[in-house]
Amino acid sequence: MKVAYKTVKDKSEAFAKIKNYITPSLFTKYNINPKIEYLQDSNQILAQGKGFELRIIFSDGDLSLDLNVGFFLVPFKQVILEKIEREVRVLV
Repeated sequence: MKVAYKTVKDKSEAFAKIKNYITPSLFTKYNINPKIEYLQDSNQILAQGKGFELRIIFSDGDLSLDLNVGFFLVPFKQVILEKIEREVRVLV
């Protein structure tokens, strides 16, 4: 899923804003403790937890959200992705 930048100038500014959003405290309310990697050299943020992997890839004019989920989360994948997209769209 792609999200175009509207309030940021470039991918480095978008990375900084999303880095402040994708934190362990975001997942705490869902009782999830993911491993989060901020890979600025490759313009990616990766969050991995039990049964899911969220990858955000920053490009020049937009970012891509990629969510892979385990079998038990498949019914909720679209809902989760849409929620993340709404919140990210506001930031960038």
